[in-house]
Amino acid sequence: MSGYDIRKEVAASIGYFWSESYGQIYPALRELSREGLIRVKPGTPPGGRERRVYEITAKGRRALAAWRAEPPRPAPVRNELLLKLFFGAPGEGGGEIAWLEQLATKEAAHGREFRRIRRQLLDERRDHPSLPYWLAVVAYGELHSRAALRWARETSSALRDLRVARKHREPSP
Repeated sequence: MSGYDIRKEVAASIGYFWSESYGQIYPALRELSREGLIRVKPGTPPGGRERRVYEITAKGRRALAAWRAEPPRPAPVRNELLLKLFFGAPGEGGGEIAWLEQLATKEAAHGREFRRIRRQLLDERRDHPSLPYWLAVVAYGELHSRAALRWARETSSALRDLRVARKHREPSP
């Protein structure tokens, strides 16, 4: 694939849990090529200009297998919504409820998309040997979205209840 094709494929397949920009892809392709893990194939798309198309080498397949055998490194958690909630205080009038509603809307859409992806994989790739692994990743996305949706709804409701309770306790002027 070309760098452009790789970026499109990443966005379409693993974009829910991994993202790469062109600024990351092209330097990585140059480095992988220098290390002999991929090679450049000349390729001209029909009616298009010359572009670099890459393919993995035998050395690259061995490196991929070795990388897959290593335990994954823990990913640092950085969630700005959680940070803002942590520093929240009653009566400040922040946008927390709106942010939580936006998150709920987004996660509901993600859940629908994961269900669509699951159906598509089962329809189009039923016999592919990697299907169980792909479905495991989709299941993670489904469960994560479902949990985030539930959390957003419950937290939004709790903050609404807190606001209502505060209004009832405040003395009249």
